[in-house]
Amino acid sequence: MTHSTVNMFLDPDDISIDSLKVLWYGGFHPVLNPVWTSFLLFVNVSLWSLLLVLALIGVLTSYKTDLFFTAECLQTCILTVHVIGKFSVLHFRKNTILNLLNKKSQFWKIGEFDGQVYIDSSKVSHFIKKMIRYYYCLIFSVCLFFDLQPFSTGRLPTVCYVPQGWFKFLTVAIWYLSYTVGLNVAGTDGLFCSLGISLIVQFKLLSHKFKTVKFFENECETKLWSELKNLVDYHNFLLSYCKELNRAFRDVFFVQFFISIASASVSVFIFMQPGNWTNRIKFLLYFVAEMMETAFYCVPLEFVVNAAHEVGKAVYESEWYKTRTIGVRKCLTVVLARTQKAMIFSGYGLIDINLRTYLQICKTVFTFYTYLNSAKKL
Repeated sequence: MTHSTVNMFLDPDDISIDSLKVLWYGGFHPVLNPVWTSFLLFVNVSLWSLLLVLALIGVLTSYKTDLFFTAECLQTCILTVHVIGKFSVLHFRKNTILNLLNKKSQFWKIGEFDGQVYIDSSKVSHFIKKMIRYYYCLIFSVCLFFDLQPFSTGRLPTVCYVPQGWFKFLTVAIWYLSYTVGLNVAGTDGLFCSLGISLIVQFKLLSHKFKTVKFFENECETKLWSELKNLVDYHNFLLSYCKELNRAFRDVFFVQFFISIASASVSVFIFMQPGNWTNRIKFLLYFVAEMMETAFYCVPLEFVVNAAHEVGKAVYESEWYKTRTIGVRKCLTVVLARTQKAMIFSGYGLIDINLRTYLQICKTVFTFYTYLNSAKKL
């Protein structure tokens, strides 16, 4: 464990502190012993794979006789693929994530600024910290509601085919697996959201720095060049951080897009059908949690792109016209040109992750729900 990671993990003011704690308790924090995390990965993936096989058997044996049971088994298949994908990313991308966390310790501290930019940045950071905590409360509430299913309905928390005499074993196994979902999957979502929001704050601080650079006709050219060099270097650092963040989570982007559509469609379908309200509320909660989870990726990245673009606006609004040094003006022109280049976060270049994609997911969910409803009538 590196010194910077230790400090960040213990810093109560850091926006990522809650997510890092959740991952730590789940056994998938990137600084943990790789032997231990490899063992946990094997155990968790084995249990989730068993659940996936049983859910597939449930789909194959019921699609001609019970469409609702088939839909619930299909939801289980979606959930297992989702969780296995997140676990794999946490394990195989742990070095990249650890590098991101170490570089995050180089971010400018909000407390070093004053005025309106300090107030705005502090408000954003505190609001997101609270929102992430509420998200964890929602996820744990959903998991608890799932786990109470054997007592309230006599059914498994997550529906699948149950071999003779396997009910108690599967109930205990799913209770354990719900613990892994609440800590590791939700922890990954919260960590990414906190990293994205931190980037937004850093771009805003950088914009403030560029906008308040003092240009005078008789300025000390050496001092001015030194200040501009620091700002340009930090701009390049943030841009490279964005690229590394995309590389670390591109697998999650790719999986999240398809999983959210499939899962939300099935959840809405089951909720809208007449039947047991306990079961319907369970899938309503799952739908809300899934859409919030997707928002934790799409919304922050939309604002990261906007905040990065605002750097160019800040450069243009600075008092650059007060300097007669041609070299300084050329430097600012280069920075302005770099901010005009579109920043894209995507899953292997196939799926862009932004607010427009989130709206597309919502529209697609409605389309799939309409199709499933038509299939039920047929």
